[in-house]
Amino acid sequence: MFTKTIQQFALVLFILCSLSTCYAQIKVGNTPNWVVNQSYEQNPDIDLKEISFGLLTLLSDEQIHIPKEERYIRIVRKITDNVGVQDGSMISINYDPTYQQLLLHNVTVIRNGKQMNKLNVNDFQTIRQESNSESYIYDGSLNAVNNLADIRNGDILDISYSIKGFNPIVGNHFSGATTLNDFQPVGKINYYIIAENPLQYKTLNSESAPKIGSYKGYKTYNWESTLTEKPLFEDNMPSWYLPYEHLFVSDYKDWNAVVNWALGIYETDLQLSTALKAKIEQIQKNWEDEGDRITATLKFVQNEIRYLGLESGIGAYKPFSPNKILEQRFGDCKDKSYLMVTMLRHMGIEAYPVLVNSLLGESLHQFLPSPNVFDHVVVKVVDSDNEAFFYDPTFSNQFGNYSSVSFPDYGKVLVIKEGVSTLEKIINNDKSLVEVFDIFELPTVGGPAMLRVMTSYKGAEADIMRRRYKSSSLSTIRDEFKSYYDNLYDGVEVIEDPTFDDDSIYNKIIVEEFYKINDIWEPLVGNEKNIAVNFAPYSILDVFISPNEKTRKTPFALFYPTHKKHNITVKLPNRWGVEKDNIKVNSKSFDFSMASKLDGSGRTLYLNYEYQNKNSYVAPEDFEDYYSKNKAVENILSYYIYIPKSEAINKPIYNTLGPDTDDLVSSIATIFYWVFAIVIIIVIGLVVFVIKRNKKG
Repeated sequence: MFTKTIQQFALVLFILCSLSTCYAQIKVGNTPNWVVNQSYEQNPDIDLKEISFGLLTLLSDEQIHIPKEERYIRIVRKITDNVGVQDGSMISINYDPTYQQLLLHNVTVIRNGKQMNKLNVNDFQTIRQESNSESYIYDGSLNAVNNLADIRNGDILDISYSIKGFNPIVGNHFSGATTLNDFQPVGKINYYIIAENPLQYKTLNSESAPKIGSYKGYKTYNWESTLTEKPLFEDNMPSWYLPYEHLFVSDYKDWNAVVNWALGIYETDLQLSTALKAKIEQIQKNWEDEGDRITATLKFVQNEIRYLGLESGIGAYKPFSPNKILEQRFGDCKDKSYLMVTMLRHMGIEAYPVLVNSLLGESLHQFLPSPNVFDHVVVKVVDSDNEAFFYDPTFSNQFGNYSSVSFPDYGKVLVIKEGVSTLEKIINNDKSLVEVFDIFELPTVGGPAMLRVMTSYKGAEADIMRRRYKSSSLSTIRDEFKSYYDNLYDGVEVIEDPTFDDDSIYNKIIVEEFYKINDIWEPLVGNEKNIAVNFAPYSILDVFISPNEKTRKTPFALFYPTHKKHNITVKLPNRWGVEKDNIKVNSKSFDFSMASKLDGSGRTLYLNYEYQNKNSYVAPEDFEDYYSKNKAVENILSYYIYIPKSEAINKPIYNTLGPDTDDLVSSIATIFYWVFAIVIIIVIGLVVFVIKRNKKG
C-alpha cells in the first residue's frame, strides 16, 4: 500500500511539474523570417453541400525548417453554418514541454472584411489531456487551449504558431508525413520543408511532385494542392487501408538505417542487477527445457510486470533499463519487451525487440523508412530448432506452451537485429476456434423452452474470454450473457449462473449457461396463422458481415482470424419428418457449411454450421464473388419450425420450414395426414369385415 501511494504521489508530482514548466514555454512572437507567406481564397470554388460540421478549411499550411528544428503551422477556416461556431471557436495545440516550446504568432478573426486581433497569451490554458490514460499511457504532452469569445457564423479564423524542438532521441535524422487532401474539400494545402540533407519522398494515391528550390544554401521541397477532393470512403474499410493522398518524407536511406538507429537504444551489453540475475537463475533452475524457459519468462513479464508507460520526451522511444523495470514492476510495451529479450538472451536464447504498427501493419510497406511509423514493440524468439515465434508481453493471462501462444495479426514488422534491412511479414498460424453447442428442449408446442449452452474457446479466443471473466464479476458476466440472449428471444430467464472451466495447458475455456425461454414461439413472418421457432447460428452471425453493394473499389474488412462451429440440438415433443440437408458454400474469402438431420426416433433435430474466413479482408477484385456467396449463405442461416396457432400447446409438430423450403412442406404434411387417416379407416373396415365373416362361419 505504501509503495502504491508513493508511485501515485510521484505521478501527481510529475504532472504538476510538467504543468508549471509548460506554461512558461508558451510565448508570443513574430512569424519566423524563413516562412514563405501563403495566399488563399476566401470564397474558393467548393460546393458547401460537401462541407461537414459547418467548417471549411481555406488554408492548411505546414512549414518545417529541419536545421533549426522548427515547425510552423497556419490554419485558416471559415464558419459556413452556425453549427460550426462550436468547433470553430476552439484552439487546441498539442506539444511536449520536455523538449518543445510553443510560440504563438497570430489569432485573427475576419468578419465582413474587417480583421480583429484575438491573440492574448493569457487566454490560453494548458491542459494535460492524456488521451491514452485509459490504456495506462502518460505521454507528458500538453494542449494549449483557447475558447475564443464572440465567434459568429460567416467568420474567418486565421491562426498560426510555431513549435520549436525535435525529439532528441532521433538525433540528426528527420522523417515526416502529411496528407494532400482531407475528409472534405479544402481550399489549399501547403507543405514546405527546408533541409540540409537530401530527402526521400513518396506519395500514395497522388501524382503530386514537389517544387525543389534553395534557401540560404539549404534545399527546399514544396508540395501544394488546391481545391482538393475528398477521398473515397466505403463502409467497413480495414483500419490499415490508406484512402488519403499521403505524402511521406524521410532521410533514412532504408529500413536498415532504422534498425541501426534502434540498436543504439536497445543496449546488448547491459550490466544486470543482482535482482535481475537472481530472477533469471530462478527460471533456469526451475525449468530445464528451452521451451519451458521461454514460457516462464513470458508469463513473468506479462503477469508480474504491470502495464504502465510514462512516455514524455525520449521516453516515447527509449525504454527504461530492464534493471529498473524489474525493480518498479511496471513498464510499457518497449520496457516489457526489452526486459523479456534481456532475460532470454542471458539464458542463451535468441531474442529480439520488434517494432510494430498495431493498426497499419498490413500497409507498412507503402511507407518510407522511419521510426515514426511504429507505435508498439513486441518480441521475436528463435528457438534451437531455428523456428521463430512472436510474443506480445503487454498481454496477460495467455496460456498454452511457447509454440502455441496466440499472437495478433500485426501484418508487417521490423525486427531489431543487426543486418536486417527489410520488413518481415508475420505468418498468422492462429488455431483459434469457438465451438458452440446449443441444446433446446421443446416439451410442448407454443410453450416455453429450456436452453443449455456450452461454448468452447481455444487459442486467442480463450485468451479473450479469460481476460473477460477475470476482469468482471460473475454477476456482471451473467447479466451480459442474458442481455445477449434477450436480443435473440423474448422472456429469457437465467436458470443457473454461467460456469467456466479453464484448461491452462491446452489454452481452452469451456463456458456453460442454462436458460428458460418463455416466449420462444412467435408468429411466422408472412403467415400470421402459424407460430414458429427460429434456430440460427448466432455466434457466426456475430462475425458474418453482409455488404449492401455488389461492387467495390476498396478492400472490405473481415473479422480475422475467425473459425466458428455452431451445433444446435432440438428435442421435439413428437416425431417430425424432414429431409436431410448438406450444403456447402466456398469462396475465395471464406468457407461455410450447413447440415441438418433427424435421429432415428424422429424426435431430435441436429443442425450443424461451420464458418472460417481465409483472410482479413476481401480485395476489390474478389468482392463480386464474396457478395454472391454471402447472399447464398444468408438464405440458409435461419432454420424455422412452424405449426398453426390452433394446434398450439401440447400438440405434436407436423410442419417445418428449413433451408430453401416453402409452404409446400405444409401441403405435404396435410396430404400425409389425410392419407394416413384414410389408411386407418380402411384397415379398421377390413378388420371389422374379417371379424363378421368369421362369426358367420
